[in-house]
Amino acid sequence: MSSTLNILRKQLDESITCPLCQAAMFLVDAEEFDQEIQFYECSHCQHRLFNEENRTCHCATCTQQRKKLIQQTRQQEQLKYKIKDERIFNLNELSFLHKLFLLSLLDDQVQDNVPHDEYIHWDRIKYHAITPNYFFQSAVFKELIKYGILVPQDDQDNPQSYMIRTRLDGYSDPSLFSITQQLRHWFYENLSLGIPYKTTEEVKNALFLVLYQEVVQFMQMYCRTWGIQIAGNRHFQQFCYRLMDSLAIGQIYYLIQTALDYLYTQKALQTRNENFINTNLLKKTLEQYRERSVNEKWETSTLPRPMNLPLSKMSQIFLFHFLSYDENIFMQPIWRAWRKIEPRLNFYSIKRCMYCGSNDLEVDYDATDYVSLICRNCKHQDHYFTQ
Repeated sequence: MSSTLNILRKQLDESITCPLCQAAMFLVDAEEFDQEIQFYECSHCQHRLFNEENRTCHCATCTQQRKKLIQQTRQQEQLKYKIKDERIFNLNELSFLHKLFLLSLLDDQVQDNVPHDEYIHWDRIKYHAITPNYFFQSAVFKELIKYGILVPQDDQDNPQSYMIRTRLDGYSDPSLFSITQQLRHWFYENLSLGIPYKTTEEVKNALFLVLYQEVVQFMQMYCRTWGIQIAGNRHFQQFCYRLMDSLAIGQIYYLIQTALDYLYTQKALQTRNENFINTNLLKKTLEQYRERSVNEKWETSTLPRPMNLPLSKMSQIFLFHFLSYDENIFMQPIWRAWRKIEPRLNFYSIKRCMYCGSNDLEVDYDATDYVSLICRNCKHQDHYFTQ
């Protein structure tokens, strides 16, 4: 454009400042193809302001901004075409853990009386107590991105907002509210509006994992008072799973508290948990305690879940709503709690109409140990005891 402009006069106008660098601007009179033009030009960065909407500035800053905008547009188009080629999961196809995590993420954010849009703004909520501890929370979130269930929006280099990309039966393009409502039906309605799992083993694995993360949260809280870092790792998780086969979570709390107190008084713990040095020290000490208690037939004390330990949204939904349990889940071994939980879960995972074999059943009446079902296919009604 500069090659076609003929500058006639420049006059400094200090009453007008450049919107980019705040320097004074020239009032420029020029002509282009025998047509008179008047515009402002910055005396420092050469940024130009035109009255005509069809004219654009070609200073270095404006040119760079346009290049960045074009690059972002190309990236969004490439992502759009890439998404079309990838498989889109149905919400029902997600794992039990991923469904539980999504509801924990969305339940407080997506409600009728709370303003919300169609995006998950991760930068606003990533430090909320969604799961028992932050590292687990971040790992599950990254899994959902890896599988294409969460798609980053806006700035692809540093995304902060994500959209859920799943299909939902009955919706061509499900909203965030529709997805959240379906998840609530699965986890809050006592299995009467569908089930979020395929087998009871899937629920049992999630129970071990969530309670293990509660253990990690406890030891992190305990070490935080000393300014010491600690975290779980694969070997520590395997060891905790073995403990959970025979001990209650409250008993594991007691063992960890005793072991950490001992290691702290011996000044064995390091400020930073580099190469999991603190985690490995704790694991070794717990192994020695456990071996000695078994050999000498000690009775391991039970420590109640500390009142100042925040209960995550995931633990609330899973343990108290979905499994219909209470604080006793922390006070008894998992096998004993599972013996009470499993029959009902197992019944709902294999239920079929006794007349036509259909699994499209509607719950007519639901009690603690008694259920009446009506087949939507043949209208036959069946009555079952779930215990």
